[in-house]
Amino acid sequence: MAVRIKILPENLANKIAAGEVVERPASVVKELAENSLDAGARRVTVDIQAGGTKLISVSDDGCGMNNDEALLCLERHATSKIKSTADLSAIGTLGFRGEALPSVASVSRMRLTTSDGNGKAGTLLVVEGGKLVMVKETGAPKGTTVDIRDLFFNTPARLKFLKSIETEFGHIAASIEKMALAHPDIHFRLTHNGREVLDCPPVKYLKDRVAQVYGTDFAKGLIEIDHTRGSYRVTGFVSAPGVSFSDKSRQDVYVNGRPVKNPTITRALYDACQSLIMKDRHPASIIFLDMDPASVDVNVHPAKREVRFAENSEVHRAVFEAVTDAYKAKDIDLSATAPEGMHPWKDRVREAVDTYMSTTEGKRDFWPRSEYAPRQESLVLPRGKSAPSDPERHEHAVSPAAPQYPQALQVADSYIIIPADDGYMVIDQHAAHERVQYEKVKAGYGKKGPGSQGLLVPEKLDLSAKEAALMEGILPELNAIGIEAESFGGGSFLIRSRPLFLGNSDIKEVVLGILSDMDESDVKGKVEDLREKVYQLMACKSAVKAGQRLHPEAINRLIRQLFDCEMPYTCAHGRPTVVKFGMGELEKMFKRK
Repeated sequence: MAVRIKILPENLANKIAAGEVVERPASVVKELAENSLDAGARRVTVDIQAGGTKLISVSDDGCGMNNDEALLCLERHATSKIKSTADLSAIGTLGFRGEALPSVASVSRMRLTTSDGNGKAGTLLVVEGGKLVMVKETGAPKGTTVDIRDLFFNTPARLKFLKSIETEFGHIAASIEKMALAHPDIHFRLTHNGREVLDCPPVKYLKDRVAQVYGTDFAKGLIEIDHTRGSYRVTGFVSAPGVSFSDKSRQDVYVNGRPVKNPTITRALYDACQSLIMKDRHPASIIFLDMDPASVDVNVHPAKREVRFAENSEVHRAVFEAVTDAYKAKDIDLSATAPEGMHPWKDRVREAVDTYMSTTEGKRDFWPRSEYAPRQESLVLPRGKSAPSDPERHEHAVSPAAPQYPQALQVADSYIIIPADDGYMVIDQHAAHERVQYEKVKAGYGKKGPGSQGLLVPEKLDLSAKEAALMEGILPELNAIGIEAESFGGGSFLIRSRPLFLGNSDIKEVVLGILSDMDESDVKGKVEDLREKVYQLMACKSAVKAGQRLHPEAINRLIRQLFDCEMPYTCAHGRPTVVKFGMGELEKMFKRK
């Protein structure tokens, strides 16, 4: 009987390995550049032609190889980076399998020039389709240059699936950008068809490298991260509150210097940003996680893009705390959160608010009754202070021509304008009160619970089948937050208590609003996610609305409460609460400069 199981020929096995390691030209660039970094290079130059299909050339000034090492590097699983099984449990280099060079050589025409700088001649190797066709001595500086021509020339099926030249080069550029960010002390240079695309000389500070790669404006909108938790250190940057993007392309994650994708780290980022980023928007981030190599497995994906952690929960907590602490920092520059040219710096805004409040405290509100004093039924005061007993008492009302003290002005019953030290600020009253309410409920729950008040007469809710299913799913969380509810049969529910922080808001309206903004995926999510969703929605539903007239005292209190918040610059859903206009913007609008 014929033996049906056979050992594959070496050239076929190499092509199969190449299918795993070499997906596109960018994969080749990544593998060769990582070898350069592992070789101790201080300068890496990448020259590309036709998106990498015609030429990929990677040169470095690393340690190089002697003749025997150069020949050996073409063999599968030949590597200088690990020597035993034990080394796999604590990998400290970017490469380690010894598959990259033979895999690339098997699907291209490769020319490798290298020298270890020991005074002897360098080595030139020429390989076509995995076959060594030339070996000779050559003059070469210390380091290695690998030229890859006609990628996939002998595997036309792979070549057919490549995208346009522009798309393929875009992936190459992204790969080099990630490496440049991870190694700010190394000079990276990238050209395409003879045109310089990226030139990143060594810099001392990571933010300078971010500016080199992504531009100065992008770098200005970032907040620095630096946090240590046990054996985990998290550094890098995250976008300022209110700064977000339509996709995740501006999110970079590195574990021990290796660019990776990991859901635990990404999840921690979004958990920390969830009340600062609008729905369907994404934060920018450059996160570096340094940890014990023995606690992370990098031998998961053929292209080493994914990693696994021994303790996912600890990694999540470290990244979450790092981002959260960064947002709570006192020196956040929020200039990127406003329209171009506006600079709502946190410290200057707080100082302006304090100055404004010091001019109004203890003074009467000089508001003409006909314009600013509507009937009491239309006034809303934040919780914590009673309304004036006689809202019609404005015996000191003055004519519009009389001098006015600095005052907050409500515009369109939606926005509050207050003077600043060198201009003015505009506050969105609904977003501002939503932030205040959001932080109140979170602080209350985190300490002694939010506090609740039993209803003398339970409120009955009649829901549709879909709403009832959602309600059943979030009952435990509603009870935990202070809304005690129970099923009353069919699609009906009874609400027996309400959180104190909701004030006099209609509890039925709040619950219906929560249900209208939720779907099945929210119910199936984690308990923490659902609780956060409830916090956000309850804060939104209990906040004053746009178009709602506020009493001057209520406006003053809202301003104070907003700037007492830990993060006053966005609402619970990530929309901005305040924008500052400086004198420079005013002078430009009136053509004074």
